[in-house]
Order: sequence, then structure tokens, then C-alpha cells
Amino acid sequence: MDKSILTQYTDLQEEIKDIRRRAEGVRRQLERLETEGTVLDAVKGTRQDGTFGSIRIEGFPYAEYDRRRRSLYDYLLKLEEAEGKLLELTNKAEEYINSIEDSRMRRIVQYRILDGLSWYEVADRMGGKATSDSCKKYFERFLKKC
Repeated sequence: MDKSILTQYTDLQEEIKDIRRRAEGVRRQLERLETEGTVLDAVKGTRQDGTFGSIRIEGFPYAEYDRRRRSLYDYLLKLEEAEGKLLELTNKAEEYINSIEDSRMRRIVQYRILDGLSWYEVADRMGGKATSDSCKKYFERFLKKC
């Protein structure tokens, strides 16, 4: 196992956030289509009385609605798959973190990678004279060394 697991883990977390954001956007579009109901449009053509001009048409956009539903379904499948990968990667990341001999480094990596804390929050959890910059530098040196 190597440190690339840590970057893969954080990248996968961001990917899941992105998929959720996209799925929520499609969900909002579906809700808008459902609440608005029908769409109005005007076309030029011959009316029933034989005159030529604008004709107002109204209807529910079934094709658009179906396309959005399929899109939402696809995003939800991607999300489920990515969450399964994240669970597996979490186990590997925890295994890698537990293999780090330095207790201080283990805590820093766990707070930063697994818990997703900012450097200020990591320093606060570390206590003592730890600063955000010192924790970040310690982490960067660790990554270069590995």
C-alpha cells in the first residue's frame, strides 16, 4: 500500500459530492416540470376555419420529462457505485493510516483525510503548540518521504 490511496480517497469524496450536486439539479428540474405542468408555444399554420396565422399549442413535455428522469436514474446509479468504491477505499485508507509508525502523523492524516478537517481544525485537535502551518508542513514532509 502506498500514499496514493490518500489522494484517491479525497478525489472520490469530491466526485461523490459532484454527482450529488448534479443529481439534485436534475431533481429540481423534474420538480419544476411537475409543478409547471404544461408548456405553451405558438406555431404558424392553417387554423380550423381555413385562415393562416399563429396557433397556440399547449401540452406536457413528456419527452423532456422522461429524459430528465433517465438522467436522474443514471446519476443515482453512479452515486451508488461511487459510494461502494468509497467504502472499500475507506477500509484501505484506514489500513494504510494504521500502518504509519509515527503516532502524530497518524492523527494528522486521519483528521485531514478521513475526517476532512481544515488545517486549522487539525491543529486544534492536535492540541499543544500545533499550528495549521506546522501540521501542514509535517504532512507535506511525510508525503515527500514516502
